[in-house]
Amino acid sequence: MSATIPAPLAAALAQVPRATAFCLMLQAKDGLRQGFTTWSRPVTLDLGLGQGPETFDRGMNLSAITKAVGFVASNFEVHAPANGEFRPAKVYGGRWRRAAAWLVRVSPDVDGAAAGYQPVLRGRVAEGRIEGRRFVLEVRNAMDAYNQTQGEVMSPQCRTWFGDPVRCRVVREPFAAVVTAAESAHEFSVDLAGVHPDDFFNFGNAAFLTGEHGGTDERKIYDYDGATGTVELLEPLFEAPEVGDTLTLFRGCSKLLISDDPAVPTCVSYDNGVNFQGEPELPGDRQHRKVSALGTSYE
Repeated sequence: MSATIPAPLAAALAQVPRATAFCLMLQAKDGLRQGFTTWSRPVTLDLGLGQGPETFDRGMNLSAITKAVGFVASNFEVHAPANGEFRPAKVYGGRWRRAAAWLVRVSPDVDGAAAGYQPVLRGRVAEGRIEGRRFVLEVRNAMDAYNQTQGEVMSPQCRTWFGDPVRCRVVREPFAAVVTAAESAHEFSVDLAGVHPDDFFNFGNAAFLTGEHGGTDERKIYDYDGATGTVELLEPLFEAPEVGDTLTLFRGCSKLLISDDPAVPTCVSYDNGVNFQGEPELPGDRQHRKVSALGTSYE
């Protein structure tokens, strides 16, 4: 985005009082875009990102915008009504976590069209929460990366996430499923093609496509019952899914190089030992490990 202030906006800034507003565009990990504005009516604006003119809905409020120098992250908070793709299950489920954000200042005309904009801050959503009937997202600029822990810790288990295209290189096979019953936010039953034995999806992930949890972060699968199609999650969803919700199940990996239990998925069982990102022969009193579908024990 150019730092040059367009003539219409420069003229608006010279007015007293200034007839300006802020516009914010958010883009989720799956490409979904949602725009908001502090103007009293919707605003139409082209941010020059290849999407053409887009609509920014009214109802947004901003906190003070902190512009920092050095290695301190610039930041602000945005809040608006918690509805649509910003319902509690979406916000707490990570629907907008790490979403790209563009904040600009504009001077809309009476029809809500903005001829130009002034860039204010570009960054990503760092945190999200619900306060009463509104959602609150904190946006930080790229300097926030310097506040994160860098480096890795040596471990007998693989450090990368299963399916990483660069470090793991295993292509995860998707299994389409539909929720047929929901016992709780922890446990639900699914219908999917084929016959799969007990523990088939253990260590794997469940990614919801529709419903209250559609588009949220994947959830780790703790246990799978092949006879009933029951999926038990390691951590609960924000609320129980509904019958008819669609999702994708992925098989997982125990993060071990090898196991004496053939039912446990490992790097070797995926024929991927060359990409193992751990140190299985670390010296110490925990060199000998036995792993089963229920967990890890040491002897």
